[in-house]
Amino acid sequence: MPKKFLYYSAIAVGFLIFVSFIYLSAVPKSVIAPSKNSESTNTAKSQPPNFKGNEDAFKNALNLYIQKKQEGVDMTNGPCLGKVAEDWVLDIAHKPREAVDNKPENQCPDYLSGKVKHFIEFDPSGKLIDSN
Repeated sequence: MPKKFLYYSAIAVGFLIFVSFIYLSAVPKSVIAPSKNSESTNTAKSQPPNFKGNEDAFKNALNLYIQKKQEGVDMTNGPCLGKVAEDWVLDIAHKPREAVDNKPENQCPDYLSGKVKHFIEFDPSGKLIDSN
């Protein structure tokens, strides 16, 4: 075989190893190797295991969070972002909870008044904290 072919083959293999290393270090382990206890339904794959609610409410909450983040809404004070589905609101809070999270102006008025019975709570970076 020509030396050039071996040279370029070695470079290609090295590049593939490098790309594989970058991919495996960047992708969460749960995506690479899901746990053996995970359910095989679509709902289990599309929402976190600790989410207690319907899939549409969770998807709408993620979309609303992204929209508000793009609009430049400051999430540091834990604002209520609003209604995400029938009987569901999205609230931003901290984990662990901070004093600012307990201020009425940072909580969802519809949930406090009982107009809405369920909430989804994300931290300021968009990670699920709780739902009810």
